[in-house]
Amino acid sequence: MSSINRPLAGPVLAFDLAEQIASMRAEDPYSRSGRVGRTLAKSGRFRLTLTVMKSGNEIGTHHADSPMTLQVVEGGLRFRTDGQEYTLGAGQVLFFGPGEAHDIRADQDSALLITVSAIGDDYRPGETAGA
Repeated sequence: MSSINRPLAGPVLAFDLAEQIASMRAEDPYSRSGRVGRTLAKSGRFRLTLTVMKSGNEIGTHHADSPMTLQVVEGGLRFRTDGQEYTLGAGQVLFFGPGEAHDIRADQDSALLITVSAIGDDYRPGETAGA
C-alpha cells in the first residue's frame, strides 16, 4: 500500500511488519538502490520508519537532531557513532541521543525500525531513568 493511500496518524495503527517488508523489497527503488524506507506513523514530531536494506548497503553520515532508536527486525547491521562501532542483530535495539550517526551498514539483507522523537523533548545528556 502506498503512503498516499494509507493513514500515517490516528488513535491506533497496527502493522504487519513481515507484509510491509515483503512489499518494500518488491519495489523498484529497492532493486535499484538496495534500500527503501517507509514512514509507518507520525504524530507531531514523532516518526516511526521502516527501512529495508540489501546486504552491503550503507547509509552514510547524517546528523540526528533528536534522540532515536534503531531496532533490527531482520538481518544484521553495523552502526558507528562517536568512535564506537555496534553490531546489532534481529531483536536488538540501539538508543542514541542527538549527534552524528555514521555508516549504518547492512551485514546481510536487513529490515530496521527507526524511531525519532521530537527535537529536545525531555532529553538531557547523561540523564538516567528515574532522574
